[in-house]
Amino acid sequence: MSHQLPDAGPPQPATNRGPLYFLIGSASLLFLVVLALVFQQLISNGREIGTSPTTTPPPSPTSSPAPSSSPSPSETAEPEPEPTPERPAPEGAIEAASFTTPAKNIHCRINSDNVECSIYTYDYPSPKQCEGLTATYVVGAEGAVDADCQHSVSVADVYDYGTAVALNGFACTLEQDGVTCWSVMSGHGYELKRANDRIF
Repeated sequence: MSHQLPDAGPPQPATNRGPLYFLIGSASLLFLVVLALVFQQLISNGREIGTSPTTTPPPSPTSSPAPSSSPSPSETAEPEPEPTPERPAPEGAIEAASFTTPAKNIHCRINSDNVECSIYTYDYPSPKQCEGLTATYVVGAEGAVDADCQHSVSVADVYDYGTAVALNGFACTLEQDGVTCWSVMSGHGYELKRANDRIF
């Protein structure tokens, strides 16, 4: 006995799946594009987060040059000129600390701060009213002259008349009639002669 297969009916037309594949492909492509954009954004954000901001170092303080020390007035001041002697020593004067005249009546000694001369015989009134005693005259650098008979000068070095002596800012000249001594700076001094004395 034979069986007849049931009639399956007319064949169904094949379903067109092309649009479905296109839609899926487009969605996948769109997803990949979105994913790529998101990934790129994440990488960019990661770089910004991981990179420390560049800080500009503050400018180092400029060390201003130390002010040059201006010279004090004493350093810049012109040196004061040497004072001019009021009565310089004569030209050709020799250096000598003591002397006496050939007559040995007047003896002189030049010290560091004065020149003193003693006259042993004289015809005028004695200084300080001490008649008969040796009179001694002293002139200092400032020019003050003093005369007394409390002490005397006696030296052995004889110099000829016409000799000029200078030492320590003092000068003396020996002449036939007497001796003159003075401070070269002040110009003051004395002149001793047997006949008279003179203080200037």
